[in-house]
Amino acid sequence: PYPPPVTDRWYESGLRFSCTACGRCCTRHGDAAYVYVREDEAEAIAARLDLPLEEFARRHLVEEDGWLTFPPDREQCAFLSPDGKCEIYDVRPMQCRTWPFWEPNLASAEAWRDEVQAICPGSRDENGGTLHDADTAERIARETEEHYEAE
Repeated sequence: PYPPPVTDRWYESGLRFSCTACGRCCTRHGDAAYVYVREDEAEAIAARLDLPLEEFARRHLVEEDGWLTFPPDREQCAFLSPDGKCEIYDVRPMQCRTWPFWEPNLASAEAWRDEVQAICPGSRDENGGTLHDADTAERIARETEEHYEAE
């Protein structure tokens, strides 16, 4: 059942995270970096960039296994400015809005350490990020999964 019983939550005391706008989560870590984009998200981004949807899709999306995604083989997101800021912040995909509270990152303390804290200064306890309770972290992760499942 979801959410898991309290005894299974390694993060029961909460997780710290406050975005520092460093842009590191928008750069590739590992073999590929998938950012999934729903059609309604693509439409919003295209409108924000004042591009026809077809032009936006041609320039910035690929289809992989039936999903739209930003090209996963790039070193960084095409919308990451030279100063490390997101150029589409107000319409960025759900996946970007809810990071680091994703199910794979909550799977274990090791996943959180290796996939989040290793790249994100705003997730490290010593940097004093906002403490998010376990229920909030799980709700965000669940809503993110449901968002993409609904596509």
